[in-house]
Amino acid sequence: MQRPQLIFEYSPALLLICALAAVGYAFLLYQKKGPWSALVNKILFGVRAVAVFIIAALLVSPILKQLQNTAEKATYIVAVDNSTSLTEVRDSAQLESLKNNLSKLSDELTAKDYNVELWNLEGKTDTENISFNSQSTNLTGLLNDIKSEYESRNLNGVLLVSDGIYNLGMSPAFANYNFDINTLGVGDTLPKTDISLTSVLYNRLSYQGNKFPVIAQIQQRGFDNEQVKVTVSKGGANMATEVVNLKPNNQIQEVRFLIEAKESGYQRYSVSVERKDGELTYQNNVSNAYVEVVEGKEAIAIVAAAPHPDIKALKSAIETNANYELDEFVLSNNKDAERLKNSVKKFDLVILHQLPNYNRVGADFLQKVETNSTATLTINGPQTDIRAFSRDNDILNIRTTPGEYDNVTAIFNPAFSSFKLSDDLQAAFDQFPPLYVPFGKYEIQPEAEVLLYQRVGNINSGYPLLIVKASADTKKAVMMGPGIWKWKLTDYANFGNNNRFNELVVKLVQYLSTKDDKRKFRVYPTKNEYLDNESVVFETEIYNDLFERVYNNKIDLTLVNEEGEEFKYDYITSESNSQYIINGLTEGVYKYNAATVINGKTERAAGELLIKNVQMESVNLTADFNLLRKISSQTGGNFYKETEFEQLTDKITSKTAQGIIHTNEEYLPFINLKLILILILVFISFEWFMRKYSGSY
Repeated sequence: MQRPQLIFEYSPALLLICALAAVGYAFLLYQKKGPWSALVNKILFGVRAVAVFIIAALLVSPILKQLQNTAEKATYIVAVDNSTSLTEVRDSAQLESLKNNLSKLSDELTAKDYNVELWNLEGKTDTENISFNSQSTNLTGLLNDIKSEYESRNLNGVLLVSDGIYNLGMSPAFANYNFDINTLGVGDTLPKTDISLTSVLYNRLSYQGNKFPVIAQIQQRGFDNEQVKVTVSKGGANMATEVVNLKPNNQIQEVRFLIEAKESGYQRYSVSVERKDGELTYQNNVSNAYVEVVEGKEAIAIVAAAPHPDIKALKSAIETNANYELDEFVLSNNKDAERLKNSVKKFDLVILHQLPNYNRVGADFLQKVETNSTATLTINGPQTDIRAFSRDNDILNIRTTPGEYDNVTAIFNPAFSSFKLSDDLQAAFDQFPPLYVPFGKYEIQPEAEVLLYQRVGNINSGYPLLIVKASADTKKAVMMGPGIWKWKLTDYANFGNNNRFNELVVKLVQYLSTKDDKRKFRVYPTKNEYLDNESVVFETEIYNDLFERVYNNKIDLTLVNEEGEEFKYDYITSESNSQYIINGLTEGVYKYNAATVINGKTERAAGELLIKNVQMESVNLTADFNLLRKISSQTGGNFYKETEFEQLTDKITSKTAQGIIHTNEEYLPFINLKLILILILVFISFEWFMRKYSGSY
């Protein structure tokens, strides 16, 4: 700490004026002696003068400047790759010996006045807590965390202890580090005799009754041209088996299966390669594929009075989403009209193109749609019977003169809140060509929300072009004019794709076809799939009769795994925390059931979640010391084998720990010092007490 220095914002000569003012004020106050002695009068004079001087001096803004020096010791970090790949090739005694050596190195560095920190793939730790149990290796992430933590700090170097195998992130050889990295290679660089199921490729979603592909990728060393069985099984029962000849030279070969999705929900399929004597490990001979089998796609129908380019444009956009099953009916075609009449299929959404029309085509179907409260998207046009439409819908009324139309372009309503549209799509509306809409007066019904307004020339008419409404029973939308096929062509002409047009159609279809969840009790995991080293988080929502969120309910939660084993939990929700966290679940599919009591009635919620174990560490067990050598070479460090640990210790400890002195400059305005305030209060209080004690006020 250097000697403090006093500085002023204004000229220090002003302090003389402050002193004169303080003395003058005190003199005027105490020139006449009060009911006290001469000595007391002098003391009171002095106290008042000093107090006034301090207060006046603060106006000159004196500032105390001080430089504070702090010494930062040199830090050395030992970064350990604690992944399970090391446990596959080294026994517990060897790993314990490695931990002891690292502990001794840490002690020697500490004796050399280093601050020693131990890191592993999860962050800072200590030698007693090194457990080689990480299911993945991200060496770049580990080194980047160290780099970020010690930005502008006194880091003298890093020792990276690893086998050089990484399976997450980019290669650390392509990153730049501003500190020396010595590397210690552990593990075995000799290729192992092994058969490895390197990966399983499959569709994560399939529909019940369909067949989905499963592709097993196999790699081997030491078993050239031998035959092995590759099997796909479920619940212990074989679904398919293939016998293959293993390719030589460590090539990756694929074995393809087609599996039928019979049951709905999450399904676990086990893919295994036959074991052979002499393999290093059998852990990489098995892998699991988890497929979510859904009961069926959402059914959507396009029902049109006559052929129109809009139909194909809508169809192409909807079919970009695999969750929809689309039927098309053009009622001017007798076969389509008859097919629709005889259809017993229940649709989640019906798109009506220029219906109802003047010829009352499809009137029976429209009545059926209304009776079943089916969601609809109506696209009006010249064939639409506007009077019948206005009479039968609950979104808007139109009073118009037959045969009168306007060409209008679209204006996005920024206040629209039912769902979000991308900025690109919002901007694209300005470039889309005009649509042909009825001219007249529009009256929007309550609860309807405008997505697009009509613009005539450069004027926003305030009339809706595309409007939606969600009621208790269903959702509906109305587009006031046909011709959106031109929007699709313009989108491609301007941007080389139909992304914006497809987004508008698909999001509108998703909104209309999705049923609102009116349950008062909901329990669900924040995501459907977790790794086995992650915490499973359940979110809880409870509502009263007015659908207002309520809390402090006791929740009973039960998880059941594939073997039928139950795990029971209970918790109470609160306004500050509506989540419940579960740790330690092993790999598999879990069904969950939750229950609570709302107004004396038991409400329940159920579902499924998936815990996955990604076997990254057992796929490749051949140490890569060349990577470690490259890292050290690029950063100015050295590479050592485990047998050269003494040389490593001598090299690191021979370097003198260089501390750094950090200087911090502080400016303390006197007016902010509590001591000054206390001093003023002491002087004033003392003066008041002396005057009172001496018989004055």
